[in-house]
Amino acid sequence: MKKSIMLIVLSFLLLFAGANNTSTGQAKEKPQVIVLFVEGMSFFDLEQLQQYPHVDKWIRQAGAGAVSIRSPGARNAPNGYLLMGSGAQAVYTERSGTGYHPWEAVSTYETAGERAQELSAVDDEQKLARSSIVFPGIFRLLADNQDKPYSPQIGMLGKTLTAHHIPVAVYGTGDYDDIRQRHSVLFAMDEQGRVSKGDLSKNTVLTKRGSPYGIQTNYEFLLQQVREDSGSGLITVQLSDLSRLYQMADEMDPIQFERQYHQVLSMIGAFLDKLLDGRGENQQVMLLSPAVNARAAKEKALLPPVLVWGGNETGLVTSATTRQSGLISGLDILPTILAWLDVPTPKGLTGHAVRIDSEKNEAQLVQQIHQIHHTYATRSSVLYSFVMLQIITLACAAILWMVGKRVYGVGNLERLRRGVRLALLSLLCFPVLLLLEGFLEWEASGPVVLGVLIVVALLAAFWLEHRSLAQTTAIVCGVTVLCLLVDGWTGATLMRRSYLGYDPVIGARFYGLGNEYEGVLIGSAIMFVASWYQMAWQRMRPFLSAMVFAIVLYYMVAPGLGTDAGGFLAGLVGFFVAFSRLQGWTIGKKGLLLLTGGLMIGIVTLIVASLLTDQPLTHIGRISQQIVTGQWDEVGRMVERKIAMNVRLIRVSIWSKVFVVSLIVLGLLALWNDRFLRHLAMDTPFLVKGFSGVIAGSLAGLVLNDSGIVTAATCIIFLVVPALYAALGEPKDEQCST
Repeated sequence: MKKSIMLIVLSFLLLFAGANNTSTGQAKEKPQVIVLFVEGMSFFDLEQLQQYPHVDKWIRQAGAGAVSIRSPGARNAPNGYLLMGSGAQAVYTERSGTGYHPWEAVSTYETAGERAQELSAVDDEQKLARSSIVFPGIFRLLADNQDKPYSPQIGMLGKTLTAHHIPVAVYGTGDYDDIRQRHSVLFAMDEQGRVSKGDLSKNTVLTKRGSPYGIQTNYEFLLQQVREDSGSGLITVQLSDLSRLYQMADEMDPIQFERQYHQVLSMIGAFLDKLLDGRGENQQVMLLSPAVNARAAKEKALLPPVLVWGGNETGLVTSATTRQSGLISGLDILPTILAWLDVPTPKGLTGHAVRIDSEKNEAQLVQQIHQIHHTYATRSSVLYSFVMLQIITLACAAILWMVGKRVYGVGNLERLRRGVRLALLSLLCFPVLLLLEGFLEWEASGPVVLGVLIVVALLAAFWLEHRSLAQTTAIVCGVTVLCLLVDGWTGATLMRRSYLGYDPVIGARFYGLGNEYEGVLIGSAIMFVASWYQMAWQRMRPFLSAMVFAIVLYYMVAPGLGTDAGGFLAGLVGFFVAFSRLQGWTIGKKGLLLLTGGLMIGIVTLIVASLLTDQPLTHIGRISQQIVTGQWDEVGRMVERKIAMNVRLIRVSIWSKVFVVSLIVLGLLALWNDRFLRHLAMDTPFLVKGFSGVIAGSLAGLVLNDSGIVTAATCIIFLVVPALYAALGEPKDEQCST
């Protein structure tokens, strides 16, 4: 009996132990994120690194893309680290210093730990003792970012992970000579400038003659530290050999630079190969650079690469911030790390977690990034030349009209008049041609692009010149509106490639309708409707105008399409004024009240639509959420930022010169001698009534956008060009009925 009882008890113990062992063996390991910062790496460097076979295999298994880092300060590594670790804009200042171990000396009389404790108002001696790394200049950094139009959240990553009891470790430095560069601490530290674990000592580098500054990263030591550190949830590794090499590039013999360059890439590749080969299932690895090197910056190849290894997905990285495959924002790094570590994302972050688009591959990425960099590098020359041609053409046309309107019939003057009219028609065609140019996917120089566009625009002008003013306006504006809407509804691929589109390198906008084409769409839509009023049957006019305006407004406001709040409100103003004038309604007090009510309804519509959508919050959605939740400080900063941006652009942007010249020309046409616009209103009354809507939309765009001068300048051109074109016509053409 006793034996039987003993056997039963023993059996239960064995079963319990087996079940316990099974559950322990099946327990999921805690997730760990390893971020490798290869400072100074550009896409050219990544392409060179990929030539090593042991690296190429890993890149083909990664999620690849580019990072757009839009800092309010300079494009350098400290600002890049700070933005990515804060999940918001912030500016690094040199006087705030860098990171240290508490025992390192910062002066003859103080260690970094003593300095940090001296500057802190709270007695954090115990917390300081548990910190492996401190950033004594944290309070100086916080002070330098106060009272700014942006909302800094310095230390957000470290603070969030610390709150969830997830240790953070930082390894590696960019030190050289007597200069300490531990800027990766800016990425990982908490709001008190502390990091719980890491190594910034001389153990992370080796003395090696012939290497830049006589030192080289100790890759074996860093690899050992990462492998042994199983307790940290986030590990960052700063690899600065490439950055140090580029710092000395201009002082080196080119042959020596090439030799050192390939040696550095070889060591980085070997380190990456060993790290990824030993990667555990619970580990996610990300490789990126906080800023590209000086050579890449000089060539305007400013987007750093990013590679992600986690799971079995391959393809191109993307996020809800950019909505573009192969492109993410620096603001996406923080929420991505938190998502990988199963940590809830704090409120107020504008970035989104990165995901992999498996339908695209790395070969497409190379072509895409080359196209983005080429457009960015040539954008200024193309747009500056286009705007100067616009100003010169408008000025010449106005002078010719004032001087030559009483001497019709003179041969040379008539030929000059025809040439200027053709130039004006070409200007009207340019916005849509700049959009359609994206089909070519070429990498021609700025002068070649501009030359081809001028030739095509002149051919279109020759085809249009014998048509009436209403027909010409209807054709050009109708095609412009149609192309913009079709492109917008099919993903805005052409707008992303256009010189008049938004620029991923600058990173102000990644999707939807940009300010340049916002003005074009408002102006061309109004003039298309006005020209149709001039030509079409009376019964068809209101239905056509209502349909066109409704489609354009829906495109502007829809979260998955234009997502342009300023454009929607500016269009609402311009379309209301245009429709009222075309219908012959008098805009008195009731009209102004109706317009004000329409704007209020439009704003409410924006708020409701952005909050009820099932898509991730856009810029409009975040503002709407702040309004609804009463975060008026954030709303105030946003308004302040938009006003400051508009004022700055008005002062420095060449678009402000276009707008001023257009207003001067408009004043001359309206007030000079016989007041041409009054005569034009007798011949083409509906076109002139449409001009009122263009003026209203242009001024509304100026007020309601953070880059409103751009919207105003591109919108008003659809008033000034047709008016000048008509003014330079022969008297018989001006009097002909349309």
